Amino acid sequence: MTDPPIAQRVQIVPLGFEYARLREPIMEWKADRVVLIGHVEDEGITYLEALREELAESDRIELDSRTCDVFDLYDALGAIAGAIADHPDDEVYVNLSAGSKITAIAGMIACMTAGATPIYARPDYGPEGRAIPDEPLHDAVAETFALPAYPIDRPSGTEVAYLAFLADADGEGEGRYRGASKKELIAFGEEEGFEFIARSNASTRKGLYRVLDTHVIDPLSERGYIRVEAVGRTKYVSLTEDGENALRAFAHAR
Repeated sequence: MTDPPIAQRVQIVPLGFEYARLREPIMEWKADRVVLIGHVEDEGITYLEALREELAESDRIELDSRTCDVFDLYDALGAIAGAIADHPDDEVYVNLSAGSKITAIAGMIACMTAGATPIYARPDYGPEGRAIPDEPLHDAVAETFALPAYPIDRPSGTEVAYLAFLADADGEGEGRYRGASKKELIAFGEEEGFEFIARSNASTRKGLYRVLDTHVIDPLSERGYIRVEAVGRTKYVSLTEDGENALRAFAHAR
């Protein structure tokens, strides 16, 4: 019998304008592997480069560096959740101390949906116990936008596979014919050997349509991830913007 893999201590660390709050948890909690997730444009920041170099030179720590847009909820969520999913047998921690506030929100959602422990390094403000800047940190607002209250019941692997299939189909069709027909969705399920089709007792094409509706069309429609439009006698299914965002966030679950 093969011995089970030994769990590693993994820390996923979205980067921001911090050093000690990123470095100290790695050292204190003796991380075996560190996944640094930097902003796409954070090169040249001296203290972040120093952190990368120190970790890269460590004989004990295995370093993995990735990038995402830390100001985009779905890009950050996809990057963090994907990193968590890459370590299913390990003890995974996500440091929410840096990055943007959007990154912290994405990290918390990723921990709840993908299964990891969020951690936070409280800064030491010195003997006064609190640091208040003399001036506001920002002088102006570039944009105000709503953040989604994302459902924690993430799409299943089968549902994500269908979202990905529809994303590819959306790139081929135009206008009313954008997306895929239900017939094509059934064929995709048969090719992939999805359990809901393989175990179905449906003996007719009409029965398979009902099975598809129950297991794919209805749940994805209720979440607002897909739209269904009739073109003649054929129904075409395509992604909504929410569906595209869900695919970006949960593509790792396929």
